[in-house]
Amino acid sequence: MKEFLNNIDSQILISRKIALFTFLLSSLIITTYYFTNFHGIIYLGLFFLLIAVPINTFISFVLIISIFRNKNEIKPILFSLFLILINLPFGLFYMKIGFDIYDAVTYSNGLIN
Repeated sequence: MKEFLNNIDSQILISRKIALFTFLLSSLIITTYYFTNFHGIIYLGLFFLLIAVPINTFISFVLIISIFRNKNEIKPILFSLFLILINLPFGLFYMKIGFDIYDAVTYSNGLIN
C-alpha cells in the first residue's frame, strides 16, 4: 500500500485497471440481467456498488493529491482520473435501472402494499 501511495506509475496503472474493471463488471451485471431476467442479479449489483464506490473514491483522491505532488506527470494522472470519473454517468444509469427493476420486482411480489 505504501508503494502504491508513493509510486506515481503504480497509481496510474492501477487506477486505469480499476476504471476498466469497474466499467466491465458493471456492464456485465446489467447485461446478465437483461439476457437472463434473473432478479437476484440486482442484489449482486447493489453489493458491487457498495464495494466499487469507496474504491473508486479512494483512487480518485489519491490521483488528485498526486497532481499536486507530481507536476511533471499531470497529463497521465488527469487521464487516469478522467477514466475513473467517466464511470460515474454509467454507474448512475445502471443504478437507476437497478432500482427500477428492484421496484418492479418488489411490487410484483406483493411486498409493497
